Amino acid sequence: MREIVSLFQENPVVNRATVDDGKPRVRPVQFMLEESGRLYFCTANTKNMYRQFKDDPSVEICSISKEYATMRISGDGGFSDDRSIKERIIAGSDLVKSIYQKADNPIFDIFYIEHGTGNVVDSPGLPAQEREF
Repeated sequence: MREIVSLFQENPVVNRATVDDGKPRVRPVQFMLEESGRLYFCTANTKNMYRQFKDDPSVEICSISKEYATMRISGDGGFSDDRSIKERIIAGSDLVKSIYQKADNPIFDIFYIEHGTGNVVDSPGLPAQEREF
């Protein structure tokens, strides 16, 4: 897990895939933090991604570093109402704070990935290394 979190901290913007009406949709989201084996992200519950994720909580995200190391994470996803995590996310991200202002904003939602598999390719042309978390 430490390697996965480290890669996300170095490259926090990842691509999150969902399915909408049988068609794939991909958009960038930002890694926020890891807590108790869960990788946390946030979104507004007014967005299509929120609805798509509610309809199908399967998760896959992908990230690439400046050195072209790639990571793909698949796992179980869910939403959390944990106020302390919301507060940590707001405190740790000027962007999120500028959008939602406070943890109890009714449209501010956090989601996580847990119990998953990460495939990490440290350098182009090398085989993927599988990591479980």
